Amino acid sequence: MSGKKFRILIPEALGDEGIRILRETTDAEADVKVGLSRQELLEVIENYDAIITRSGTSMDKAAIDAAKRLKVIARAGVGVDNVDIQEASRRGIVVINAPTGNTLAAAEQTMALMLAMMRHVPQAHSSLVQGEWNRKRFTGHQLNGKKILIVGLGRIGTQVGIRCRSFGMEVLGLDPYVSEKRTQELGFQRMTDLAGALSLADVVTVHVPITNETRCVINEKMLRAMKQGSYLINCARGGIVDEAACAQALRDGRLAGAAFDVFSQEPPSAGNPLFADDIADKVTLSPHLGATTVEAQTEVARIAVTNALAALRGERYNHAVNLPFMEQYLDDIQKNFVRLARKMGILAARLVEIDGGQPQKCQVMLRGEKLVDEDAPGNRKRPYTVAFIKGLLEAAHGPETNYMIAPILAAERGIAIEESFGESRTYRNSIEVAVTSQNSDATLTGTITEEGRQHIVKVNDYYIDFNPHGQLLMFQNHDRPGVIGKVGNLLGKSSVNIANFSLGRKEMSGLALAVMEVDGVISNDLLSEMAHDGDMIWAATVKLNGEGE
Repeated sequence: MSGKKFRILIPEALGDEGIRILRETTDAEADVKVGLSRQELLEVIENYDAIITRSGTSMDKAAIDAAKRLKVIARAGVGVDNVDIQEASRRGIVVINAPTGNTLAAAEQTMALMLAMMRHVPQAHSSLVQGEWNRKRFTGHQLNGKKILIVGLGRIGTQVGIRCRSFGMEVLGLDPYVSEKRTQELGFQRMTDLAGALSLADVVTVHVPITNETRCVINEKMLRAMKQGSYLINCARGGIVDEAACAQALRDGRLAGAAFDVFSQEPPSAGNPLFADDIADKVTLSPHLGATTVEAQTEVARIAVTNALAALRGERYNHAVNLPFMEQYLDDIQKNFVRLARKMGILAARLVEIDGGQPQKCQVMLRGEKLVDEDAPGNRKRPYTVAFIKGLLEAAHGPETNYMIAPILAAERGIAIEESFGESRTYRNSIEVAVTSQNSDATLTGTITEEGRQHIVKVNDYYIDFNPHGQLLMFQNHDRPGVIGKVGNLLGKSSVNIANFSLGRKEMSGLALAVMEVDGVISNDLLSEMAHDGDMIWAATVKLNGEGE
């Protein structure tokens, strides 16, 4: 940076370990400005390369628009619902969280609330300090032998399940993104139907992020599906459980108890239904203490700061929320396949564009052990699929289309993306793509040789072999003598050199497909002349460059 330091804004209290790391670094300076008003934040944020927040700073569209030079938003914690992920992605801003730092703290808080709720600890304490001695009133239930349903088997949910098994509980797990194999390895019973699972559980605890899919997922209908006299815990995010419906279920006796560490509005309003006097004996509440331990605050501050600094420096880092993949963790062969997949996207877009079409559906088949990662998250597309989508959309949105925004743009345009996996065939590792438009389809197969050379080996039904590089001239022609000679003459007259040439044929067809890598610019007039005089069905050019070439 030629001596210029990164500037980092810290608008909220951050653990001492994070502050220490920032003070000791030589290439960044941090401004701790706790207590900034919203207006003050909007006025100063344009001066910073990164911001490290907790949950109290809203990084919405207005804040992101004001942050002209912002490159990183780091959250010292797990949840990033205070960040407009989509808008950050449009701007190419990396959003980082610290999901591992408070895992144990949140899991232990869940267990604490579970035990306190089922043994009526807060109510018994309150009664005792008021001078009462009423043991019968606070008769509770033990955990041993009970069935617990864990909705969400991420880091925290998994740790809760492990602890519940040590208490002798039978663990039911529901998470569509966790495989049957992984669930069995943990010793949990995998569930696939929420209502059915709720009807079996004595205790239910939720450990999912707050999204459009999970907002009020435990609603009136699901509460009615719960086992009579069961218990409910929410230590994840406010809004996952319908609080009013939960209060009514407690009132009706359908729920024996509920424990909440998080609320739909924080701090909760005076009228929050969970604070009603008539259900006070059945409710155990805490003020969002899941991550509030000395150890957790130290760790999330360390993770957020070190990863933010690494991201600013262009080094390897972890926990990017909105990056569909981390290129730093791919080996050289995998990185080469990412670059190939992007080019295949550009070529596919050009092929359907020839017939005036726009992509509507894409199918990506990945073959070979280098491309199929068995441990990859089930809800995320592989890097090669994302790279293909990026290339596909560059024609319409320009080369500045980044990996973060490409899947979002595809969804906004209504492009369906299907990803599948298969065993190796002719090639050890290969990518097969098919794009459907309203007017035509395009298919491509690509691979990389042992020497690291990219090859497209099939276009539509034509077996062909060319290196996708530089400026290409593609055309379909009648397969008869003299066509290539005419094309060569026309290019020569315009001082356009042919660097490479490939031709593909197919059985039972009088047509052929040609691809030429050319040096020089092919004007639209020259393209029209070739299509007319070169006995072609169609002709098109496509430029493949950038992205690590």
